[in-house]
Formats: sequence, structure tokens, C-alpha cells
Amino acid sequence: MNNVALTYYTAYGLTIESTFSLPELPQVEGTAEAIDVELRRDELDPVPTSVAGEGGRRIRAGPNTCRLSYDTIGTFLVEDGRRVSFDPVAEFETTPGAVPPKIVRRLFQNEMMGVLLHQRGQLVLHASAVAVDGRAAVFLGPRGAGKSTTAAAFDAAGHTILEDDVVGIRVDESHPAVLPGVPQLRLMPDAVEALDVEGTTGPASDADSEKRYKQFDAARRPAPLAACYLLEEDDSLAIDRLDPHERVSQLVSRTYTGGMLAETDATAVNFRQCTTIAKTCPFRRLRRPRDHRSLPALVEAVVDDLHSSGRTHLSHQ
Repeated sequence: MNNVALTYYTAYGLTIESTFSLPELPQVEGTAEAIDVELRRDELDPVPTSVAGEGGRRIRAGPNTCRLSYDTIGTFLVEDGRRVSFDPVAEFETTPGAVPPKIVRRLFQNEMMGVLLHQRGQLVLHASAVAVDGRAAVFLGPRGAGKSTTAAAFDAAGHTILEDDVVGIRVDESHPAVLPGVPQLRLMPDAVEALDVEGTTGPASDADSEKRYKQFDAARRPAPLAACYLLEEDDSLAIDRLDPHERVSQLVSRTYTGGMLAETDATAVNFRQCTTIAKTCPFRRLRRPRDHRSLPALVEAVVDDLHSSGRTHLSHQ
């Protein structure tokens, strides 16, 4: 490793030492003593084809290790919440400063970081998150519910995006806090046009999506979780209370690493984390029309709701 060029980045409050170039992440100065995560190239045994998979991906997980093999990409190994190793199926340029294909970088920054945060004991949700006056709002919902579009609408209104897809939440004895993630939005073309989003790049040639990408200014520190919002489509805009039992089930079902909870002995921890959030912060059902013209009103309604809740714990709602 002495002859390999190393670059240092930050995401989710972690300092990452990488042999790969990851231009989507903010660069930082790094020293061996301050490193939280190592990203490395290595020779790995793929997950056996006898292991059932989906979409060309196979996973074998344990409490401290997770191996993921992608038929057309390669094998990743995530260990101890500290190391991510990658063995590609096909060679790509690895000279100093070379940038891996977009799909490889996305896997590093999303799936692998999600697994790594899980191993470090964080709650990881498939969601988006923004900060309003330093307090975080998390938006949950199924694929296509508008999580990224909602985050972009807050950005257009001058608020801070914390994360677009993989939301990490630190749940400890104090109030839960949302970690600043990867500072990049992925938006469908209609959302880019409706919100007049500038500075987007076209779809990646090696990614199976028509989404546009936009870098945003990375948040510097975690934000205390102020509220969660479950996005649902409706004819008009409305914010309603969510039943306490449904709050927990929604958080469990939106857990990014939900498919490996049993294998990693984390089912009880995940339920406890989700219950803590359900009890310690407001949880709303946010009904919204699909028409993007309603987004400014949605932002205003959520901001008003956050201001009205203040810092009071609303576990009785």
C-alpha cells in the first residue's frame, strides 16, 4: 500500500481514506490517526452462485461482515464498520487520480456506506433529509414517492439538504441526530424543469437511469431530528398525525439494511432505535399532489409545522 496514492474524504461524519477517486465527496486533510473508514482494492472471493440473489446481486452477511457480489460489477466486502474492499469483474483505470465508473462510485457511496453505518450501530433509512434552522426533517415513502424532489424543493427555498437517499441517524441516549451524507441529488427531468434546478449533469452513461445529478453544498455537522414525514399522494396538500404504532412499522419497513437485520443480529437493536424515534419526535403523514407546482406550498407547510413543534418532544401525539 505504500505505493498507492491515498485521498481523504468525508461523509456521514466520517473521515474516509480511499485508493479510489470519489469526486462526489468533499475532500479533507487526513492522517492515519484520524481515519474512520478505509476503501481499498483487493482480491475477494465472490458470494457463491448457490446463494439466492436478486437483480444480479447476491449477499452474505454476518454481525461484522457483509459480502456483496454484483454479476457485472464485482464483489465488495464491508467489515467491522471500518473497511470496504472491492474486487471488480472488469478492469478499469486505477492510476492515481483516475475516477471509477459512476455505478461503482454510487455503490461505494450508497449501498456500502449504508452497510458500514449499520455495522457502526446507526439507524439507516431509505429516505431524504433536510435541515431547517439547524433542525432535521426526514422524508419517508416508497420508491417514486418524491423524496428527492422534496429535498430539492427545500434546497430551492434556501434550506440545507442533508442526504438524498441513504439517511444515517445516530440514536443514542440523547436526542436522535441526522448525519450529513453524500452531497448529491438525483432528480427526474420533470423535477429539474419544474424547480428550475441549475447545474445538473446528464444521466451517467453507465447507470440504468435517466436521472440528473446535482452536487450541493455539504452540511458540516449532524442536525437534531425534529420530525419525520411519510409522503403520500393526494388531491390536496395536508399534514396529519400518524398513529404511534404505524410510526414504528414505517421506520422498520424503510430501514435501508432491513433485508439483513436477522443475519447481522440487529433486529432487536433496529426495533429499539425505531421505537426511540417514534417516541421522541413528531411523525406526520404528508399528503401532496403529484403536481410539482405544489412544492413551494409543501415547503412552507413543513417549515411552519417544524416551527410550531419547536424543540418539544411530542411523543404523546
